[in-house]
Amino acid sequence: MSEQQAMRDQPRWQLAALIPLAVGLFWLASGWGHAWAVAIPAAFAGVPILGCGTAIALWPGDRQITQYLALGALVSAPIAVLLSPWLGWSALVLLVGAVACFLVAGWVATLESVRPAAVPQPPLSLGVCRKVATDEALLGLFVAGARIPRGAVVKRDYNELLALQAVAENGYWANGAQHWHRTPHAPADFRLLPTRSRGCEFEWLYFDSEFEADPALPGAARWEGHRPNQNMAARIFRHAGAPRPWLICIHGYRMGIDGLDLSLFRAKRLHLKFGMNVAMPILPLHGSRSIARVTGGEFLDGPMADLIHAQAQGLWDLRRLKAWIQADQPDQPVGALGYSLGGYHAALLAAFEADLACVIAGIPLTDIPAALWAHMPTLHLRFLEAQGLSQGALSELMAPVSPLHLDPLVPKERRYIFAATADQLVAPDQPLRLWRHWDEPAMHWYHGSHLSVRREAELLPFVENALARHGLIHDDKRPAE
Repeated sequence: MSEQQAMRDQPRWQLAALIPLAVGLFWLASGWGHAWAVAIPAAFAGVPILGCGTAIALWPGDRQITQYLALGALVSAPIAVLLSPWLGWSALVLLVGAVACFLVAGWVATLESVRPAAVPQPPLSLGVCRKVATDEALLGLFVAGARIPRGAVVKRDYNELLALQAVAENGYWANGAQHWHRTPHAPADFRLLPTRSRGCEFEWLYFDSEFEADPALPGAARWEGHRPNQNMAARIFRHAGAPRPWLICIHGYRMGIDGLDLSLFRAKRLHLKFGMNVAMPILPLHGSRSIARVTGGEFLDGPMADLIHAQAQGLWDLRRLKAWIQADQPDQPVGALGYSLGGYHAALLAAFEADLACVIAGIPLTDIPAALWAHMPTLHLRFLEAQGLSQGALSELMAPVSPLHLDPLVPKERRYIFAATADQLVAPDQPLRLWRHWDEPAMHWYHGSHLSVRREAELLPFVENALARHGLIHDDKRPAE
């Protein structure tokens, strides 16, 4: 029997649509009385808001309506400031309207969300709506700039997945995914370069990944051709003198750069306040390993067959980094903490490294095809499925690199999960499924969104107590229980 779902009561007519309708019309009315230099940017701000308001009123339910409303509200605010010399007091009204539309996007998205009944229901408060709208705006930006497969690309994906299915049906993984994933050795040849960034002093660790895409799988040669990706990199925070415990901090999708990673993990706090060594690896195709204009490009929006190579190399690189740590300081405990896509890889690591002191999967992505299908534009999704590509089939083919299909080796008492009740990027059912698969270990739900995780103070005690409980924090630096 499938998981019982919960959804708030849905009104036949969403009265909240009146706000973006009014704001969009006011934008057009304010701009039309001026020259084209004012009217055009006013229309650029007002038309999307008006369109989203109309969509909420007449055909609600499409996920991208609230995404583009939140994004449009954010874009309209600086336009109102820019046009204020011509619009006068109207610019102030439009700024207030931008805030109102942003909150409406969060309100409607929260109202329309379907979540498992086992997940606590987030309150419909202004704070939650603001957090949800922030997720929605980022999704709008991601979807607007994403590579949408079409034409020959879809045909290639379909043919490669057929080839992958044939490999699976021929019993290629009959001995289990653990047999397919080779165990890496610690790198003998590596470089450590001292650096300083964002007020933090650390070393960059570089070594050859030495990952080899399985030639029996489609897309292996293409994956091997990503030259920058063959160089593994990690930030290393080490204390001088006696060895210390280690924490591997695994970043999320579109991260891998200092400005995002160092603040997300509070690296300076972990290193200096709690006295541990910290390793912050760069996942494949992110940061310095990127092959696209933006970090993480082609990782989730590249060829579908490459999803297997991407997760397999991510796991390989993390295990190779852990081997380097243990070769340098063999008697020290090593833990893992990952956020989002990093939570996915932390959960993978738990299925192969039984001696991890603890594994904390934060707002974890656990089913990549489900996430892709949830955020795919409706028309393109319909086209993909008409060509024979389905979420369920892709999920099954990704089983060898899925934390939902691999049994954890790390004992239950050393496994932890935290997740957001109003997460728009990673649906709450994904961390819930991992929690059930992991035999219901310690879990913490917070009333917030995916991006609000940085500012959720209640998470600090949960994470830091887990680290202290398993020997990663010095006794004299343990946080209060």
